[in-house]
Amino acid sequence: MLTVGRAGSTALMNCLDRYPDVAMPGKNIECVDQELVHPMRIQAHAAAYARLCGRTVTTPEQLIDCFFEVNGNAAFAGFKTMPNRHRDLERFVARPDITFITLSRRDVASTVASFLVAMATDSWRRDGGPQTARWTFDAQRDVAAVRSNLRYVVKGDAQLRAVPNAIALDYEDLCDPGFSNRALDVFFGRPIRLDDPRPPTSGATYVANWPEFRAFVEAAQREMAERGPGGERPSIL
Repeated sequence: MLTVGRAGSTALMNCLDRYPDVAMPGKNIECVDQELVHPMRIQAHAAAYARLCGRTVTTPEQLIDCFFEVNGNAAFAGFKTMPNRHRDLERFVARPDITFITLSRRDVASTVASFLVAMATDSWRRDGGPQTARWTFDAQRDVAAVRSNLRYVVKGDAQLRAVPNAIALDYEDLCDPGFSNRALDVFFGRPIRLDDPRPPTSGATYVANWPEFRAFVEAAQREMAERGPGGERPSIL
C-alpha cells in the first residue's frame, strides 16, 4: 500500500491484517504499522529478515525481496510504505509482480493540518473519530512548516496518481459506511471494509482559525501549481 499518510492507511492495514491468508511484516517480526522500510526502523527490520532469509540484507530493495520470499506461500503479502521512501520509485511501482493499492485524501488542507498536529503532539496514530488536540495556525511561526508539508502532500499525491494499474482509493470514500471498491474486492476475493468506519475528521473541528488556515493552504497550493511542487518533504517523515 502506497500513501502519503494521514489518510486512513493504518485502519485499512488493520482490516487486512485480520485475514489469515494475508501476510504482513508484523506477522513475521516486530514492525510498527506494517511499515517495512520506515527509515527509523529499517535497520532492525533488515536484520530480522536477514535471519529469516539466511542471507545479508543491506538495501531497502533487498529487504522487500526478502519479505516476499519469506511469505512466498501466502495467498497475499504486503506492507505499507510512502513514495519518498523509495530511491527509484518509478522502478519500484513498475514491478509486474506487485499490485499496488494507493490511498489518498481529497481534503488537502485537512491532510496538512493533521500532519502539523501530529508533529506538535508527537502522536501519529489515529483511530478515527474527533481529534482531541487543538491547534492554532500562526502566520509567522507556521508558514514554513505548512508549506513544507503541503509540498510533500501535493508531490506525493501526484506520484500516487501516476502508479500504473493501481487500485486507487480515497480516504473519504473508505470511511463511508457504504464503501465498496470492485477492484479491491476482486483482488482479495472478498468484500474489504473497515471494521469501524468513521467520518473523516475535518481540520475545521480542531484548527481554531480554520478559515485563515484553509485560505493560506489554498493560496499556497495555487502558487505551487503555477511554479511546480518542488518536491520538498517534511524532515520528520
